[in-house]
Formats: sequence, C-alpha cells, structure tokens
Amino acid sequence: MPEIQILGGGMAGLTAAYLLEQQKQPYQLHEASTHWGGKLETTLVDGFALDHGFQVIQSAYPALSEFKKAGMFHDALAFGSGAWLLTASGKTLLADPTKHFPKGLGAIFHPDIKISDALAVVKLRSKLLANHPENFFQGGTQTTHQFLLQSGFSESFIESFFRPFFTGILLEEALASPHSMFQFVFWALAKGPAWLMPGGVQTLPNRIVSTLNPSRIHLNSEPMSNHQAGISFKSTTVVYFSIETDAGLGKFIALNASRMGRVNLLAVPSAVQEGYAPKGKHLLAVSLKPSFSGKVDAHEAKNEILTEVENLLQQPLNAQFIQSIEVKKALPNNTPYNYGDIDSSGGMEVDGEVNSDDSTFFAGASIANPSLNAAILSGISFVKRVKSL
Repeated sequence: MPEIQILGGGMAGLTAAYLLEQQKQPYQLHEASTHWGGKLETTLVDGFALDHGFQVIQSAYPALSEFKKAGMFHDALAFGSGAWLLTASGKTLLADPTKHFPKGLGAIFHPDIKISDALAVVKLRSKLLANHPENFFQGGTQTTHQFLLQSGFSESFIESFFRPFFTGILLEEALASPHSMFQFVFWALAKGPAWLMPGGVQTLPNRIVSTLNPSRIHLNSEPMSNHQAGISFKSTTVVYFSIETDAGLGKFIALNASRMGRVNLLAVPSAVQEGYAPKGKHLLAVSLKPSFSGKVDAHEAKNEILTEVENLLQQPLNAQFIQSIEVKKALPNNTPYNYGDIDSSGGMEVDGEVNSDDSTFFAGASIANPSLNAAILSGISFVKRVKSL
C-alpha cells in the first residue's frame, strides 16, 4: 500500500493520523493553516484562553472513546447540567434534578415554565436515554421546533430555554434544524457532562498531535487542496471580557430568555477551568445570536454589548474588553444529517473522501452531521476503509 496522504489537520484528519500512528501505518498529514485542530482553536491573550466560538466537548459522544482510553480528558472539567434563564424579572436556574438536586427547584415558579414542560422534559430524557444515537437519524423530516411542540412543550418554554440553548449549539435561531440532530445533542447532554479542557478547546487536538511522529505532520503545507471550497458555513461571534468575579453564574451557562437584543448566551469558562483566566481574574464569554454574527462590528459595539449583558444580569460589571472573535466557518450547512451507516465489516462508512488509487483522505470534505462526533467518526471510517484497499 502506498503511503497514506491525509489532507486536513482538523479533528477528522487528526483522528485518522492518530489511528494510523497506533497501527504503525505510514502516513503524511498536511494542514494548510498555522495550527492543528481546525475549528477547535484557542487564542491566548494576556493569560486568557479565548476559544474561537463558544465550545465544549460533549463527553457522551461515542466517537471520543479512543481518546478517552488514551487519558486525554483526565483533567477535563464540566459545566453544570442546566442553565440560568435571564429575563427582566431576574435570573432563574433551570438545572437537571438528577445531577444537581435541590438546585433549580425555583424554576417551577418561573412564569414561562409549566408543569407540563417539566413532565415533557422527564419523558423526553427517559425516551432518548433508552435509545442508541444512531436511531435518531433513521428518518423523519420534522424540524426541531415542530418536534418540541409535538413532544408537549409550551411555546413559552421553547422561547425561554430551547431556542437560546440550541441556537448556541446549532447556530440557527429558527430551530429549523432536523429533529434528529436535536435528539442526538439532547441525548448527549442528558447522558454526560459538557467538558472544558484546561487551556482551551485546542488542548484536545494539541494532545493528539503530541502522539504523532513529527516527521509525518506538516503545517503550512503546500499539498493541501482547497477541498472545502464548495461548502457553505454558519458563522458565530463571541465577545470576551475580563471581569473580577463569576458574576453569580458559577459553573452554569446563562441564556438570554428575554427574546430581545444581540446576546444569545453568557458563560464564565474560568469558573469551570481556572486556566481560562489569569489568577485573580475571570473570563466572561458573550456569544451573540447568529443573526448578528458578521453583521455587527463586535469590537465597535463592545460597550453596547456590555450594557446589554449588565442589564440581563441586573448588575454592573467592572469589565474590560479583551477581544471579539468571529468564526466564519463554524458549522457546515446542508450536511445529510446522518450518524453513519454500518457497513458489512461492522465499521462506519466514510464521511470524508478517500481516493482508492493513491490512498488520499480529503478530511472534512464531507461530514455526516455538524458535530465533533461526526468529524471524528469520519477519520475512524477512513482508517477502516483504507485498510481494506
């Protein structure tokens, strides 16, 4: 077999290289940019770790198993399971009672949350956890919004919780994404915590790279082709501030449940992982609604954004602007929304592209769905397939 060429150093390409390295198979990994990890990127500024987009690692993703075995998440720490709902009447914690009881009990008195919503959450959680994630992608054309209504959730609860929460994940405000994707993400959140890596999300790809043969990996590499040229993407913008305290949010994210303004959600990553901020400081991450990403100069609007945040929290913040980061290629549009079909050998079918003549993997050229799980699976699938050539 000729030496395998992997074009793309995001999580799909890194996964393929990692598995080939473990199997002692010859390969060359090429990345056109100056960093490994693709969309899992972190910029360090004066001791603050600024992720490109508000990003967490969903610990329940099945595709992470190889990296879990290697101990790459030994120091990952989790956000709380739930969220603060921020409205003009104050903030209310909606927390998973199976993990944080008695926290979040006050949510039953929130005007947007009905008893029927609480029962619907319990029913949906139980139903999804009893299923395998592959089954969520086996048909149906319902949107997420249609699915939520059919599942018995009130419109007020959808607006206050589901819309801002899943806007932050799926990067679209209409909840028009297929319900299969919603089910998969909800399943992952119910099954396991959302992790932050020490030093930012790019710590994961950096740890993978540390296991690879340096002579086989190449940044700023000329052989890279522009194999993602025809793909359209959703964008996201995060504005970062330095603050003195955790603003009362602790380890939970906070959602803009007011249905007004530019801000979608807030979080203080340094309240979860101290390494996100220098000693004595906290990092405030403000994720804007996708409809404003790329259409507002977040640097120019930083004061207005901070004012909106202070109004949502109903407290002044002694905040200092650090940087705004717009990610123009955050999530791919128009993926097939598959999990990955089982082939005759029991492996996953390829979600990238492989050239059987020269064993070249165009990592990220196509992907089953817009998730880290799918990106990793495409690398796993390629290695399974190339071994059979």
